Amino acid sequence: MNYLFFIRRFAGIVLLLILISPFFLAAQTDKSKNGASMAQADTLLAREDFTGALAIYNKILDKSKTLSDEEFSAYYKRAFCYYGLEQFDQALKDINQYIQKKPEDQAKLLRAYINQELGNYEDQLKDLNEFITAHPENLELVQWRASVLMEMENYKDAQKDIRQILKVQNSPELKSYLGLTYYYLNDPDSALMIFDEVIAMDPNHMQTYLYATSLSLEQDAYELALRYVEQGLKKDPTNNTLLFYKGIALVETEKVTEGCRCLTKAFAAGFDDAGDYLKSYCYGVD
Repeated sequence: MNYLFFIRRFAGIVLLLILISPFFLAAQTDKSKNGASMAQADTLLAREDFTGALAIYNKILDKSKTLSDEEFSAYYKRAFCYYGLEQFDQALKDINQYIQKKPEDQAKLLRAYINQELGNYEDQLKDLNEFITAHPENLELVQWRASVLMEMENYKDAQKDIRQILKVQNSPELKSYLGLTYYYLNDPDSALMIFDEVIAMDPNHMQTYLYATSLSLEQDAYELALRYVEQGLKKDPTNNTLLFYKGIALVETEKVTEGCRCLTKAFAAGFDDAGDYLKSYCYGVD
């Protein structure tokens, strides 16, 4: 499961940091030999023409034996181009070279994004810890760290971050993730208790019904699973995942005909996973 559940809230932050960077503001007055080329590349980057900008930054870095501060910034900007083009190994190489000389927050933020894409969670966590130490009041950073900790299966520390946020923001999404931490720590009872609290707090938060049903099925608690399914389907009768779960729970409780009907509906609606269960339980069932 991908636990980076809020990172897209930061979409555009890195670009914003670049656009307000002194490098961009200085581009019009840059007197270096590459000033015109840098300004052109910066304009292309601002338009998210990563391929065009990359070609110019390559020329600047390839032909310059010694780099001014403005020219050295091409490593940072080229890293962002590579990031935008999903060439993450190249992006990491450039941003690390830049940070060695200029250990700036905006560069480390970009590096955190790059390491996120590469799955380098330990390295990403180092930068996030540094940000949070400097800005402990920034709960978005704490939430980002919590998602990384969950990816690392460090559920205990993830719980601490989630609980810190919940003191300020009683979000059903976050609280449901707190429930997941208990489940993955082999405490399904505590997980279900939290899921029940989320449902009571926000009955329209559909993801919680999915978590609770899935957990119940894995615990072979089929009647309990059906209870969550019925609650969820009252809120969203077209939810094919819940319909799929209902089919599994029904066939497991020997209500095979009704269960197979649910699985058939889920499969017809495009829920491909239902096909395997249809083969196992439903061939020959009227």
